[in-house]
Amino acid sequence: MNKSERKNPPMNYGDVLKLRVIRFGKKGDPIMIHKGFVVFLKDFNKKGIELNRAIRVKIVKILEKFAFAIRAE
Repeated sequence: MNKSERKNPPMNYGDVLKLRVIRFGKKGDPIMIHKGFVVFLKDFNKKGIELNRAIRVKIVKILEKFAFAIRAE
């Protein structure tokens, strides 16, 4: 796939989304999916974070294939 065929991320910087945790990464970071795009939750407090539970997150960084979010209060 070349650059002209790549899709735009399905989110914008600062978006607040309610996403379901689908698994935990090697370092324990919650991993979520939004419209096929992987979102990693960073700088989180483990309180209330469980597998398959939806949480509100704020997008803070978007890269080519994935994004980073923090927990939205």
